Amino acid sequence: MKYILGISVLAIATMHNAHAITKPTESFAFQPSTLTVGQPSTLRWYVRNATSCKNQWGTEIGPSGSYTSTPPVGNTEYRFTCTGPEGSTVFKANRVVKPKPLPKANFAYHPRTAEVGTSITLRWSTEHATSCKNPWGTEIGTSGTYAFTSDKPGTVNYSFNCSGPGGSTKTTASYTLTPAAKPTIAHLKYTPKTAYLGQRQTMSFTYGNATKCYAYNSKGDEIVYFEGAQKNGNYSWRSEPRANLVNNYTLKVFCEGKGGVTHSTTHYSVSENPTVTTLREAFVARTPQNWVNNIHCETPVIIDGRTQNICDVKHMYNAWLGIDGLLDLYLASGDTSLAELALQISEKYKSIGQDKNGDGYLDWFSTPLFEYNGKMYDHDHYEWRAGAGVARTVAVVLDDSKLSSLHSRAKSLQAFAEQHIWRKWYAKYRQFSNLKVTHFIGRVGTIALFLNKHSTDQTLKSQYQNFIVNRGQVLKDSLEHITTNGANAYNIRCYAPAGGVAQDCASASLPVEGTIDVSHAGDTVSFIVETYLAGGFGVFEHQDMLKLSNTVKKLIISDLEQRFRSNVCSIDACSKNRGSDPYYRNIGAYQSQWAKLAQFDKTLLDIYLYWLSTQNVNVTPRETPETLIDQSQSLPGGYGTPNIFGNIALAVSRTQE
Repeated sequence: MKYILGISVLAIATMHNAHAITKPTESFAFQPSTLTVGQPSTLRWYVRNATSCKNQWGTEIGPSGSYTSTPPVGNTEYRFTCTGPEGSTVFKANRVVKPKPLPKANFAYHPRTAEVGTSITLRWSTEHATSCKNPWGTEIGTSGTYAFTSDKPGTVNYSFNCSGPGGSTKTTASYTLTPAAKPTIAHLKYTPKTAYLGQRQTMSFTYGNATKCYAYNSKGDEIVYFEGAQKNGNYSWRSEPRANLVNNYTLKVFCEGKGGVTHSTTHYSVSENPTVTTLREAFVARTPQNWVNNIHCETPVIIDGRTQNICDVKHMYNAWLGIDGLLDLYLASGDTSLAELALQISEKYKSIGQDKNGDGYLDWFSTPLFEYNGKMYDHDHYEWRAGAGVARTVAVVLDDSKLSSLHSRAKSLQAFAEQHIWRKWYAKYRQFSNLKVTHFIGRVGTIALFLNKHSTDQTLKSQYQNFIVNRGQVLKDSLEHITTNGANAYNIRCYAPAGGVAQDCASASLPVEGTIDVSHAGDTVSFIVETYLAGGFGVFEHQDMLKLSNTVKKLIISDLEQRFRSNVCSIDACSKNRGSDPYYRNIGAYQSQWAKLAQFDKTLLDIYLYWLSTQNVNVTPRETPETLIDQSQSLPGGYGTPNIFGNIALAVSRTQE
């Protein structure tokens, strides 16, 4: 062990430590030492080796203890003196008392900048606030939202006052409303600007800053194109096939929005297709106005050795083609005089009917029937073909509102046709339910199809529809699918299938056994086409139209075998001593009704137009067809040529888009 002046180091350390602990030790502290005014703070102290402790004001507080107070705001240092046997020690304690915080507030408008009329939302939140008031002194709470709209443009500043224990504060928020953009209309137009009758037009435009766009029709009714929340967009509308001539019609379109109302104008016209015009002129050149006089009671017939004038149904039987041409040309051109002429012819036929056997039904004399077997009246399929013309006339007139001046006359004809055409043969002879001859089905089917459109008799409507569906299906079953000459086409049997087997034609003069001649097949084709255009009744579809078109192109016009002949008598008696058919290979002469198919086949349409151009009709096909009707095949006389003109005019109007 080490010694210093004879005293050990350990003894020296022990004496030193004994001397150190005699002075007061430990400390004074505030808990908490930092606080907000109003909160309590406790001074705690504990001092060793002290016999007395005094605060800075000389007050004895003892060597240990605690003291709680609620001090005022300020930063304070406190001194404490403690005394013991060996002396005294000064202790310090610090305390910071902060004032209560001022309220914090956040007020903001969303969006801060917008067009007038836009919804604006004020959102606010606060800290240390117990109350907030708007600029008008209304209490609004310390947090919340408020939505509003304003139509006043400009910048608005508002001050909001919020108060709390720490005082009050003012916060400013602002928003800016810009004037609403005026609605715009651009690119307003019709395409095409000038349409042809039967053609559709598209009206289109773009709009901006609009809540509604509209126009007024010719009756003054508002037509709304768009209405809803303000937006930018575009609008397009496609018309129905144009049915009326229009000379530079003005359409004014309006769009309105927050920024007001604006408008724009455009124009359109509807004219007759030049090809339709040419065909109409060629049609009128055939003096159809004289056809009414062709229906008369002045046909001389020798009966019992004496010449008598009779009302021959054959005149209306033939005029049916002319009526069909008038109606197709009306639909293509809008020339109402054509529809009225068809009505006059039908009324004339009605006027010459006579109840010869007192059964309540009108009758017409038939020279072909009289010459064949001596019977004078009730020539079934002649009256059916005549009735087909009446029925279609009624339907076309009643379908069209612009022919309203003719509607009462058409309704009278409807009643006549239902009684003296349909009921006569449906009820009296009960022939309709078992018809098998394809062109007979076509004739009666045409009557049923068009009378059904406007009949008010539910019993008759049921009969019409049943015939169309049931006999229509029988007719379709007679369409034999063939691929001769590479054609996906139909061969039309003379008789519908019986027992599942299609029957051949009666005449042995047909080049190919089992087919019907071109002329009579026209009745069949007409019914098929018109039924398809009326929706098909679940029987006929678009593929049938295309196959029949191929029948014309591949099997009638271009087939060297001439599967179909133009006009063949199917009665054995009139086939004897017939000699050569004057129309054999003159296929173009009997294309009426078949020409209806041109509206489904532009190539077929070009074939007809090219052929007509070789017959001194000033029309031009869109393209020169590869298949041609020999130009030496001249147009027929009578009603056949006008019928072709009407069929082709309607095809032109329906294929021009």
